[in-house]
Amino acid sequence: MRWLLLSLLALGCDDSSAGAGDGAFDGGTTDAAADAGAHPDAAAGGDAGIDAPDMLVRPEPGFVEMALSPRRSLYTRDDHPQATAVVFDRYGDEIPGFPLRWDVRPNGGATLDEDHALTFLQEGAGAVRACVAPELCGRVSFFVDDAAPTLEILSPARGEVVTGDDPTIEVRGRTDVDPGVAVFVNDEPVEVTADGHFSFTTRARFGLNRIDAIADDGVRRPPTRVVQDVVWAPALHPVEADHVVLPDPISVRITQRLLDTGEAPPEPVEGVQTVSGIAGLLEAFLARAEPLDVLVDDPLLAEGDPMNLRIEALDLGAPDAELSFTDRGLEVFLRIEDLAISTTGAFGLEGVEIGLDGIIHLDAAAFVSVAIEVDAEGSPVLRVVDASVAIERIAGEMADSTAQAILDTLGSLLRSVLEGFAEDMLDDLVRQQVPDFLEIGLTDALAGLRHIPLDVVEDNPPMDVHVDLRFELDAPESRARDALTLGMRGRVEQRTPADPPHLTPGIPAAGIGEAPAWPAAAGLAFAVRLLTVNALAHEAWRQGLLRLDLTDDIPENFRAVIASARIDGRLPPLVVPTPPGSPYFFELQIGELDLYARAGMANGEDRFVVSLRAGLILEVGDGAIRFDIAETPDVRAFLLEQHGARPVLSAEALAAIIGPLVWPQLRETVGDGLSLGLPEIHIGPDAYADLAPTLQDIFLVPDFPVAPIVRHGWFVLSAGFESRLSVAE
Repeated sequence: MRWLLLSLLALGCDDSSAGAGDGAFDGGTTDAAADAGAHPDAAAGGDAGIDAPDMLVRPEPGFVEMALSPRRSLYTRDDHPQATAVVFDRYGDEIPGFPLRWDVRPNGGATLDEDHALTFLQEGAGAVRACVAPELCGRVSFFVDDAAPTLEILSPARGEVVTGDDPTIEVRGRTDVDPGVAVFVNDEPVEVTADGHFSFTTRARFGLNRIDAIADDGVRRPPTRVVQDVVWAPALHPVEADHVVLPDPISVRITQRLLDTGEAPPEPVEGVQTVSGIAGLLEAFLARAEPLDVLVDDPLLAEGDPMNLRIEALDLGAPDAELSFTDRGLEVFLRIEDLAISTTGAFGLEGVEIGLDGIIHLDAAAFVSVAIEVDAEGSPVLRVVDASVAIERIAGEMADSTAQAILDTLGSLLRSVLEGFAEDMLDDLVRQQVPDFLEIGLTDALAGLRHIPLDVVEDNPPMDVHVDLRFELDAPESRARDALTLGMRGRVEQRTPADPPHLTPGIPAAGIGEAPAWPAAAGLAFAVRLLTVNALAHEAWRQGLLRLDLTDDIPENFRAVIASARIDGRLPPLVVPTPPGSPYFFELQIGELDLYARAGMANGEDRFVVSLRAGLILEVGDGAIRFDIAETPDVRAFLLEQHGARPVLSAEALAAIIGPLVWPQLRETVGDGLSLGLPEIHIGPDAYADLAPTLQDIFLVPDFPVAPIVRHGWFVLSAGFESRLSVAE
């Protein structure tokens, strides 16, 4: 019996028996074996590639354990790790020398030598397998990546300024000489030449144009990326050492609609009278006039034989004003009904003295034409071109009936004296008082623009920026029965000149020579060149607006990663119009913003370059035109210089934390730097105290009910307008 059992065991372990050991490979491969891809050196029945058994009786294998030595997460094609495999039975005991069949996947990815050392032939993922049967294999994976593909932008340079009529930018660069590397510029595929060079022409928009280039070898994730900003503008506006001269930074347009609304001024309510239109303001002013002391040099109109006549009181009544533009300036028509003159005196008639006490009533019309000009200081001047007065009716309520008859007699001395007095008085009113009131009002309305200070002062991080804006009237242009346009000239000045952080060739400008797109229906409109806002930002930048130490603002949960951080903007911020379809009218662009970050105890900083975009909402009110910056910016970051063996953060991680780390402070600082003061328009009582002493203050209050028009390098704000008069009852 024992002999029989030994014979059966010997037969069961014979290599020539089908289905035992690796004999299953002889009769053709199964699907699993085909997937495995048998090694070309391997042969069935223990030939080359299979370790011969040391003993006749073999335990049944349960699994194969494999390893690579040395073990790494990434290999290069210069590495030659050795694969090892150990076969175990189902109880976990090693089966030494069990025959194995080896292969590498994918086919052609690597080769194995006799010692099972790998030679990698291509980059990417792969695996080595060792099988005891088609359905029983061990496997160990590897990933081959020599390095991320190189990528270099040869031109344009970082922050380069491209000008001209052709709104295009040609991007030239190079990458690895490798057919497996694909290059994309701004998401567009770019053809790479045999020597690794490429070129791409992209459409440019006014302002900062982001060049976002990617080299992708299909292996390394994320792929190699280069981000940089290039400025394109039709022209550059020059800058001086400590200021910028602006030839036409602001323009104000007043149309006939605002000049004369045809509405009579309402009665005051609790000491405040609100009127619309400039004609209504003039009417309210004249209605409160007390002209006797101002318009009457001597109330004694006649003294001697045959008449003594004195003016005791004078009331202009409720004048009705009509204003219209001419090609030279402005015409004012006054219709005065029931002008009342209180008189005293006597008239000698054939030895009889006739009393002249009474009230004279006149209806009159007056006209004045003025040219609007500018003096040497840039202030408006209203020069009288023509004026006339016509007395249309004279009547009276005299105490003496004879005096009444004399007054009613055409050509009488009394009537002639009163008519002459009224003509002289009204002539002085339209030649002097009305132009003076309008001139002072226009001067005071523009006075707030003569000097607008901008101060950005912060303790943390330290910030000390002081810039002054100055505007003067330059070129009034009037069109008959249409509108008056007040062109301005101006300067942006550094109050305390500072060395600029970086040199710039000038301020990007668009629409130079273009006129504003005035809204047809607006009574009042303000046009501001984007160049004005960008000049303001440029001068604030030259004083250090984008140089901030952010170390104290690093949130506590980031301090374990970032010990210190600071930023330095190599380009001034720009405000540009957005393309159609954007939810915003304007976009804030900050490019080539260097962010220096230091990790832990490191003694050096990594340098990142940040490209940032954020929408802008224009807000007008509270004495300023300001831009509210959107809370969520579009941020791209690029690691330009690495201090240690590893960067403090990846560029992608830095871009993700720009929001909580940098953006709040940057948003506040830049927002303050883009504020354009719009002071309250106040016409003080000095302008009218003598003629209208009960009129205390006049405030001209614009409002801006509709969205701006952004076109031709301007943004135009349609405005409503009303005057608020503070009066003493």
